Amino acid sequence: MKHPLLRNWTAALVVLLPVLASALAQNSSDRAGIALVKPQAWSKDSQATVLEFLDFADHTGYYEFRTSRSPKYQVPTSKIVKLVVFPETPKSLSTAGERTALQSVIDDFTALSTRFPSAARQLNAAATTLKADAAKYDAGNVKQDGSWVTRSAYSNQKAQELANLVRPELIAEPNIRDIDLSTNQYYVGLQELAKSDPSVKPVVDGVRSLYQSLVRKADRDDLLNQLNSPTLGFDEASALVSKLKALQPGEDARASLFVKSWDAAVAKAGELRKMITDAQTQFEAAMPAAGDEVPEIPKELTATVDKVSAAARSFRAGSPPSAIQVPLQLSDAMVAVAAKFPGVAKQIGARELLDAKATLDALSNQADVIGIRTAKIIAALQKKLTTDIEKFQALRNEAKMLAENDKIEGAIKKYQAAFAIIPAKDVSAQIDILKKQ
Repeated sequence: MKHPLLRNWTAALVVLLPVLASALAQNSSDRAGIALVKPQAWSKDSQATVLEFLDFADHTGYYEFRTSRSPKYQVPTSKIVKLVVFPETPKSLSTAGERTALQSVIDDFTALSTRFPSAARQLNAAATTLKADAAKYDAGNVKQDGSWVTRSAYSNQKAQELANLVRPELIAEPNIRDIDLSTNQYYVGLQELAKSDPSVKPVVDGVRSLYQSLVRKADRDDLLNQLNSPTLGFDEASALVSKLKALQPGEDARASLFVKSWDAAVAKAGELRKMITDAQTQFEAAMPAAGDEVPEIPKELTATVDKVSAAARSFRAGSPPSAIQVPLQLSDAMVAVAAKFPGVAKQIGARELLDAKATLDALSNQADVIGIRTAKIIAALQKKLTTDIEKFQALRNEAKMLAENDKIEGAIKKYQAAFAIIPAKDVSAQIDILKKQ
């Protein structure tokens, strides 16, 4: 099959014209070539000689050539056996198809040289540059815009161009997990390049890696949103965190920070949990098994509770995920009871029973959190104080009734008995008033 034209070449490579008695079309070329011209129209083709020209114009019935000797050398169409325009070397030679087309032109020149030995010198000279290009291509080079580069450099340049087209598409895609990368036209082009040139594979891998990282980020974002739920339990959250850790959280700051925060909080929670439960055991051991006296908090227990309190404050300050459970209520309860017990003892010693009772009532629920012994001692204290307060109130009421019935001496004794329980100011005032009567 003849290939008179190479794709993307600027003009025809070879023009083969049969002898025509009359030519109606008018053509021209500004490139050099040769014409095989017979002495007479009836002469044999083998008698043709070579006419070298710089350019030509095709007129009706004749050709006009510009040669090195004549600017307008005219030859009747009937004398021309073949007309060959020397091709320009291709500006692009980068594909197997272009290489095949180039070879076809070289083969045409070779065939013409064999058929017309008289023109072999000019034809072979014209084919030399084409053969040189073919040899360079076969040696692993490609021509682009007239310049030669290695096939690897050319392929990588094309690969980068394709990669620069596909990357923005992937990055801008809001639903990256819905994208099938294997159907993207630019990615498909990259894969085809890699088939012919393995050096392009890192570029293909880079695009695929970007796609995979974007999918991972979308998955991580979903998990992080789920982990923000305040109703999430620890086991469920731990399962989600395990999935998150499998998605290379180090690729983005948000996921990386969450994983680090989670791991640190879990470790800290474990340590704090042990501190709290150990303190609880120590606290319960310090409470008497029975009795209705305010127990003295040992210095060692006070130091332990202080450490637990500081650790709990630090844990809270780190804003740990809500799913990480620590018995902070127990910690708070021990801190509160340990802090209030000395005050309660002073209040009872000062016979400020109402204030002591109010303090113990506020600690009652927290004592239940700490343990049975703590709850029992507070309950016993509450009961004793309630009995004393009720006795105080009863004596005061009896004193008031006696005073109203002018039984002054009896009223004073009742008020004094009440005052002995709770030195209330109003009781003292009533005693003073009655003594003056």
